Amino acid sequence: MTIETIYIARHGYRSNWLPPPHPEPLTGIDSDPPLAAHGVEQAKQLGAYLESLPSNEKPQFIIASPFYRCIETAKPVSEKLDVKIAIDRGVGEWFRKNRPTKPIPADYKQLNEFFGTVLIDEDKWPRDNLNVIPNVDGETEEEIFERSQEFWKRFIPTFEERYPEIDTILIVTHAATKIALASALLGLSSVFDYIDDKQTLIRAGSCSLSKFIKSNNDDSNKWKIVMNGNCEFLTKGEEMNWDFRQGVEAGSAEDIARRKAIDQALAEQQQQQQQKQAKENAPITDLATGSEVDGNEEEFEVRKSII
Repeated sequence: MTIETIYIARHGYRSNWLPPPHPEPLTGIDSDPPLAAHGVEQAKQLGAYLESLPSNEKPQFIIASPFYRCIETAKPVSEKLDVKIAIDRGVGEWFRKNRPTKPIPADYKQLNEFFGTVLIDEDKWPRDNLNVIPNVDGETEEEIFERSQEFWKRFIPTFEERYPEIDTILIVTHAATKIALASALLGLSSVFDYIDDKQTLIRAGSCSLSKFIKSNNDDSNKWKIVMNGNCEFLTKGEEMNWDFRQGVEAGSAEDIARRKAIDQALAEQQQQQQQKQAKENAPITDLATGSEVDGNEEEFEVRKSII
């Protein structure tokens, strides 16, 4: 048996996306925050959605980025489906080269302190099993795309040999990596590419879910996307969508500041429109008495002459 279906999800809403104070990372690792309460709820909704699928569409294996928020997102799915979580640095976070720190994620030993009931035994899928590891000096957009290409090149044959009975998997990762993995799987040329002639980009909202199925056609591209960043199962829909064209790291302080500035500008624009509409809808009044004047021009002229 071979892998026929791949789901890729982004982690849920992060605690440091909310106003401070922010909780300290439980792992003690920089930039490794837990989910916000809202993100935990999103993860539960993701788990409930996947549990509701027909048995032949449910993930049989879960691979997560070793960062805390990704495993925390995968945990409710693991519990709903009774499927353990493996970790792999090949689907880890993207850090730009100009970033001051490039954190190294936790290993199984550290993460078992928090997720011991849902993590797979390390020997069944070691964290660096594929030796696809993000550059410790950071990555360019081209390099994360190349990392994702290398991940699929090594992952699919290794996994199929080790777990021939499994045909459906779930990967829980980060926005940038979700896009890069999807772009590489679809045979695109970069993380900036559209997926169709309608200029559609890969969607990567918090806890969004994409689905890819192996094509039986004899064309050059073996995988097709049939679900792009689905958020219909989330009560608040799509939030924090991101793509590489935004020019900042997803969920970074710069990203949050940019979003706040956009929201503020939109709020001011909406307020101006409401004020303009209120003026346009205001009734015509007699300047002396303040009484309303109807739209009859002749009567209005008579009243003016009396004054």
